[in-house]
Order: sequence, then structure tokens, then C-alpha cells
Amino acid sequence: MAAQPVYKSKNITMCSDGKYRWVYELDMYKSLAIIKELWRTILIAMVIVLAVMFVINIMDSGLMETLIFLAQAAAIMAGIFLVLSIIGYLVFAYIVGGKYCVVFEMVEAGVNHKQHEKHVKKVQLTGAITTLAGAAGGSLNTAGTGVLAASRTSMLTYFDEVKELEILPKEHLIRLNETLSRNQVYAEDEDFAFVAGYIKARCRNAKVKI
Repeated sequence: MAAQPVYKSKNITMCSDGKYRWVYELDMYKSLAIIKELWRTILIAMVIVLAVMFVINIMDSGLMETLIFLAQAAAIMAGIFLVLSIIGYLVFAYIVGGKYCVVFEMVEAGVNHKQHEKHVKKVQLTGAITTLAGAAGGSLNTAGTGVLAASRTSMLTYFDEVKELEILPKEHLIRLNETLSRNQVYAEDEDFAFVAGYIKARCRNAKVKI
């Protein structure tokens, strides 16, 4: 099979180790993508708790009484979690300077999502990627790798394990949903079609939602 041409962009770089890398800086005060994911996690937790409460209460009370109790409990829990999640999100956004700075590393097998500390600026990460792209080895390559490796959190997703793929161009977002985890990949407008197409072509087992 013929080698695929290397994608060229001012934002996405093919580095000397064969990985596509790019930096995306999400404005946490303008985008709802992260807090939506937080609310989804909370909703799943609430459903599990309510299901357990239903089983416990149905043994001692009638169906109607149990449903009324669960409705009241759900309303209280939803109100508490909504307030706490918004406060927590705003505090986190303030701590990281309102910017969620991520480096993405993408190869044939999968994509890695690396969040960096607030003191690591986008320009530093972009410079490290440029260094890796131009250096085949030596101290410059090591320095670039060191900056990129200093991530706060990292999530690696293998394309073959993705069950559902959500492509959301307006949000610059591609969600890769596995059985028990979800990864989020962002790309700028001019690169979105390439990144989405690259991932879609390799997520052979995924249902695609656009």
C-alpha cells in the first residue's frame, strides 16, 4: 500500500517520530464542551444512585410512594449537583487561567490527549513541536520531548476500541467514545476536516454521529 502524503498545516506538524502533533487552546468561559461532559458524568452517577434507592424503597413502600420519593430526591440532588458543578467548573477555569491547553499526538493506532499546566503556554508547546519536527535527535529533540511530556493529565485512545464517533464541527470537537471512557479531540477550523477524516477512516468499529 502506498504511503499516505503528509498533511501540512500551520497548526498541525508531522514530527520526526512519525506523530502528528498540534496544540489547541480552549476558552473555558466560552465553550460548554467540558462542563457538558461533567454534567453527563454526574447524570450517570445520579441514575445509579436513584436505581439503588428505588430497589431499597420498593421493598418497604408501594410503587407510588417510592416514585414520589425518588422524584423529590432527584430534584434535590439535581439542584445541589448543578450548583456545585458550576462553582467547581468556574474555580477550575480560574485556576488554569481560563484556558484548557491541550497537546494532541496522533498516529495510525490512536490519539493521545494531553492537558498541560497553566504555566506552560501555547507558544512554548508549539515551539517544542517545531523542534521535534526539525530535529532527528540530540539535545534539541530531548528538550522538545521534555516540554511535551510534562502533561498534567493524559488520555490515550486506540481507534480500534472506539464504539461511537461524534463529529461536531461547530464546536471544533470530535468525541471518541469507548465502552467505559470518552476522549475529546479538538482542531481548528482549517484542520478539522483532516483530523475528523483521519480519525473516521481508522475507527472501523465505530458508529459515526454527525
